[in-house]
Amino acid sequence: MSRVEGQAPSRLSEIQVFVDDLADTLGRSVAVDNPRFELLCASAQTGPIDQIRVTAIIDRAPPRPPLPWMLSLGVATSTTPLRLPRNDEYGMLPRVCFPIRFEALLLGYLWLFDQPPVSDAAMAEADRTVMALAPLLASDDTEIRERADDLARILTAALTRETADAAVQEAIDRDYLTTRGGLVVHVASLRPRRSRTPSDRHGRDLPLELARRQFTRPFLARYIDDQLVTVTKIATPGENGEFESTLIRTARSAGYEVTAAGTAPADTPTEVEESTRRAEFAAAFSSPHKGRRGFRRWDELGTWRLLYGRPIRADTVKEISEDAALILRTGSTEHWQTIIAYLDAGRRVDTTCEALSIHRATLYYRLNRIRELLGAEALDDGWRATALHIALKLHHHLTDTPD
Repeated sequence: MSRVEGQAPSRLSEIQVFVDDLADTLGRSVAVDNPRFELLCASAQTGPIDQIRVTAIIDRAPPRPPLPWMLSLGVATSTTPLRLPRNDEYGMLPRVCFPIRFEALLLGYLWLFDQPPVSDAAMAEADRTVMALAPLLASDDTEIRERADDLARILTAALTRETADAAVQEAIDRDYLTTRGGLVVHVASLRPRRSRTPSDRHGRDLPLELARRQFTRPFLARYIDDQLVTVTKIATPGENGEFESTLIRTARSAGYEVTAAGTAPADTPTEVEESTRRAEFAAAFSSPHKGRRGFRRWDELGTWRLLYGRPIRADTVKEISEDAALILRTGSTEHWQTIIAYLDAGRRVDTTCEALSIHRATLYYRLNRIRELLGAEALDDGWRATALHIALKLHHHLTDTPD
């Protein structure tokens, strides 16, 4: 079975044939991974199987717990077949790993379960399959690089109003976008989770992974200056959620961490440019550092949209409200947090006390002190209170978000 969906111009169908033929010849299951230990192809299951393989097939993700152990045995550096012993700690059956290389470049791994032990004849047969797979994987990589460049070129044109209509139509004509659903822009800020070689500093590996179309829907993608922008067409909320989850998972598998993520719809191709700015703005209010890995959506920003067009930084807090600047300069953390809770609660005393876990007398004491610092009308004048509220909410967001 192949893990890649869609009609990508890859040679995975040819690779699948070799995998299935080897499995039939040996009478045991065969799997092929990419260099990041993500499953590319697997034969029908024959003989024993362990949970690591089951998880790889279902989740389409590398086996993270045993990876350090596997790497310590030299699977990533070996140029010859390597036997991995049984490991009960990870519930792994014994395996034979065949590195797939082309001109010394590691392109992936072919795996056989070593139970019962693989014979010398079977090892030789697997070696012949590896030799046949190497040029296929190498040529596939070249084609995918060309596809990645194509996706980025068309997306760049789609992000300019004057060329957006033609770019989106070209994407549809070439099956890079579907005809069903509405245009949706996703923007994610990324940073490497591991050290990168000089050749990887522009994130070439991420566009390659995206171009392999490991998604249920086709899309355009561009990665520049630590920012990934994609445009796809979505018909249902379920499709959108699945696309976002796979997007984040693919970025992580390529060695990146998502630091901010936002999305916005575009009713027409000429709105893609503006929707990209809206998605960037929504991303500024996402919180992946708190375990929220989903995208923040423009349509769900609510009052935050009043700040659209302004930079999300400390200077904006002072520009919005002089009262906010004053309370932050002369008051304490308790003061500005009390203002937020009080205005969030619609000035209801009991609700504010509950939110802050304080007594009514403590709240009255704080409010009196705040009025001394800001003036008696600061919390009661509609416009002043609204500006103060928004400014302090922004300050809270900024202080709660790591650089």
